[in-house]
Amino acid sequence: MRSVPKLVESMSASTTSTPTIAARPRPGPPTASRSRGMSMPSSLASGARPVVGRTTDPGPSADPARGDGAAVVHRSADPGDAALCWDGCVRVEDGDAGGARPVAPGSPGRWRAAARSLPQVWRIEDRRNDLFSAVTTFVLGWVLLEVGLVGLVRAPFVVEPAEPWWRVALLGVGCLLILVKRAHPILALLGGVAVMVVDLRWGGSLAVTLVLWDLLYAAALWSGPRARAWLWGVAVTVAVGGSVAAGEAARDVREFVYMGLQLGAVLLVPMWWATNVRTKSELAELAGERADLAAREAEAAARTADLERQRASDLERIAELDRHEAVRAERAAMARDLHDVIASHLSTIAIHSGAALALPPDAAKDRAALEQVRTSAVASLDEMRSMILLLRSEGRRDDGAGAALDAVAAPGRLAGLDALLAAARATTTVVLEDPDGVATGPLPAAADQALFRIAQEAVTNAVKHAPGSPVTVRLSRDGATVALEVRDDGAPGAAPPVDGPLSAGTGLLTMRERADGLGGTFAAGPTAAGGWVVRASVPVAARPSERESA
Repeated sequence: MRSVPKLVESMSASTTSTPTIAARPRPGPPTASRSRGMSMPSSLASGARPVVGRTTDPGPSADPARGDGAAVVHRSADPGDAALCWDGCVRVEDGDAGGARPVAPGSPGRWRAAARSLPQVWRIEDRRNDLFSAVTTFVLGWVLLEVGLVGLVRAPFVVEPAEPWWRVALLGVGCLLILVKRAHPILALLGGVAVMVVDLRWGGSLAVTLVLWDLLYAAALWSGPRARAWLWGVAVTVAVGGSVAAGEAARDVREFVYMGLQLGAVLLVPMWWATNVRTKSELAELAGERADLAAREAEAAARTADLERQRASDLERIAELDRHEAVRAERAAMARDLHDVIASHLSTIAIHSGAALALPPDAAKDRAALEQVRTSAVASLDEMRSMILLLRSEGRRDDGAGAALDAVAAPGRLAGLDALLAAARATTTVVLEDPDGVATGPLPAAADQALFRIAQEAVTNAVKHAPGSPVTVRLSRDGATVALEVRDDGAPGAAPPVDGPLSAGTGLLTMRERADGLGGTFAAGPTAAGGWVVRASVPVAARPSERESA
């Protein structure tokens, strides 16, 4: 490609009309589309200033405006913050202050402006290349005509032109067609064929043959696929048909070969050359697209790897949270069991020992208190042993040790509620109301254990916080729900006042957690008479008789 000249003609300041020019396709991959035309906006047409272009960057010290009012612009690969004039030159937009807005080197706006200007610069360069090609062909053809390379065809239809300069005029028409070969390659080729027919009528010349050769090359390079297919078909048909006709006319195989070589050189060689150039351009474009695709795939793979790493990190954090949650849940369950089992027995021991110490010495009562203390201590040890065995066991075993472990670690059930209440009756009056036979009836293991632990904690709290106050434990069943109520009236009874043991304050929390864990309800609070009531209900399966009646 030829370089852009040093100076570009300035645009007249008195321009009033809006010209329209045809945009030529830029050189490069032949598959690039060609713009139909471009119009100058009216804002540029009115009051336009002269523009002078340069091929080198004068540097940051150059004045943005010249003394003659022309804005200095750059026509290098780094055009700066520029826009395109209607004739394709690069023009700096002048602000109100009369200077060009500076753009930082390497900024996105600077490169976008350069990218926008390149197609127009390429089109201008294409037009200049075509003009140079047309002028060169005309000069070379004129020399060939002056040398006398005419009359290449000997046939009856050949006539001599009236004037010798007619051949020069015909050559000029062909060179004018070269100027439009990029925008309209097929139309230019048809015009070239017409010029060639006239030239053959005058005996033919090498100058017009060069014009046809150039137009054939342009048509094969820049036309569409369908036009190229037709072009190849016509060219091969003409070459073969002309060779056969020449051979038949001369009745000589050598004439057939000579004519075939000539027509092949004139018609097929430029098309083959253009096809080769086009193929290389398409392969280069395809290689670029593949490189872009590979880059995008690599970028996508990198993003996928990042996402996978992030996903693995998220899964690791989720697993860590699950482990923490499992540990927290296990600790909460252990805390409930320790509170309901061990703390209950220890509270009983503290209550009985405190009552014995508060009363006057009495051998019989002291012995009964010691027996109750021992019973609670042994029960506490058994419960502690069962919990230790459960925590140390690695799984269920089918041997005798496993059966013994199950027997020792068996949780409390409502069937043992009488034994629990019997221990409490040593210090206060405890009444059990079970009209529906809930304590002796079948219940789900989880509900049975939860109700027993809630009753155990509620009775222990009543004995601890209201010593001597009568306690009522009531069990009832309504369909698929079992309700438990533990009530005391808060009034001190026959037991002497003692200092209550310290409490961790988690009894209500553990009872609520057990009820909520089964989807039940829990409520606790003072009564109007000054006592305390605990109510809990848990869902259970309905009895078979109730299911049949339903």
